[in-house]
Amino acid sequence: MRHIFGYEAFNFIEWTAIYIYTTDILLLILFGFWVTQLKTKNWKFKISRADWFLLAFVGVAGISIWGAMDVSTALFGWIKLVEGTALYFYIKGYALKRFELSYAFMAIVVGAVFQSVIAIVQFVTQGSLGFKFLGESPLAPAMSGIAAFMVEGVKIIRVYGTTPHSNVLALYLFIALGAFYSIAIYQKRSWWWHIFHIVILWAFLLTFSRVIIGVWFIVLCLSAFLIKFYPKFHQEFWQNPEMRRRGLNIFGTTIAVGLLFVTFYWPYVVNRSTISSTDEAVQLRVLYNNESLVSGHNLFGQGMGNFVPWLMTQNLHLDRGQYQPAHNIYLLIFSEIGIFGVALFIFFLTLLLYDFYGHLGFKKLYHFSFGLIVVALLIFGLFDHYLWTIQTGRLMFWLALGLLAGTE
Repeated sequence: MRHIFGYEAFNFIEWTAIYIYTTDILLLILFGFWVTQLKTKNWKFKISRADWFLLAFVGVAGISIWGAMDVSTALFGWIKLVEGTALYFYIKGYALKRFELSYAFMAIVVGAVFQSVIAIVQFVTQGSLGFKFLGESPLAPAMSGIAAFMVEGVKIIRVYGTTPHSNVLALYLFIALGAFYSIAIYQKRSWWWHIFHIVILWAFLLTFSRVIIGVWFIVLCLSAFLIKFYPKFHQEFWQNPEMRRRGLNIFGTTIAVGLLFVTFYWPYVVNRSTISSTDEAVQLRVLYNNESLVSGHNLFGQGMGNFVPWLMTQNLHLDRGQYQPAHNIYLLIFSEIGIFGVALFIFFLTLLLYDFYGHLGFKKLYHFSFGLIVVALLIFGLFDHYLWTIQTGRLMFWLALGLLAGTE
């Protein structure tokens, strides 16, 4: 749920809106507890070399505000960046030392079951369930601008859960599946825990999110290959009867659910597996990305959140709903914060991954798997903007980076 300041239904543009979510309030409360702990218990706070690049990036993003066309949108975008950075440091420097990681994974899985049940019912009814108080988007076949595809002249709505888009739900369920695998392999669980797996996996496939589902399949196959053939992981899992049994249960369930899904929804799977350069979604992505390269001509960019206001001045004759951010977070950062900003951001991510590997050396399979999940998130950023522009996407993005930086 959120409150939008100065909301006007007729003139509303999502990408220039200023708002506050309930999750913003929850984060402020968490940060308050964190600061209190730092003061009263002399909690140590370490800044790595990757963190210095992140802080420099935040500073350059702040400088970009001064040259922005829409200063209020730029300032708000910078505040959201500061919030995300604070979440990163909270997870890395405090939460992972204060709480057990397995509890966080359990919370993610339980939340995913809740979202999955809503999503499955949405698909069956092909409409929203009326959970507006939870942030559910209104969905109906007659509506335009929603995530859907056509099969034999029939419009098929992709599921949302209570997230703002099918791809955002797919990302959350992707992370939840990773959390489930970690729990189910390393901990003994009752049979009903695997019911959770089936429900989450079915809803995940119902998102019909091509990139995320494709990357998930690659990650799953690569992990299975390493368990069977990489000596260190083979000894840890394949030669351990209990671990092998758990792994085979997960793999077998995944194959069975996947085959059942493809059998039931074969026409839908074929439709979503086909990508044409004439698709409107593809053409718009190319347009946004090309425009981002043109717009990022100065050192500090157009200003945080100002790609859409800039795009609207270019007389491109787009429908109002088609003025959207570049569907590539790296090009979007280049456009809005400039060449210095995107360079600092890439250095930060590169050092973060390098230090993660240098610190842990992939001694455990979950080290490797979690590293793959974060790399997958960075790949998703090449094809969409929600990690940078949508509240749910931002939370998952900075949460994942914080977990990566703080995992031991």
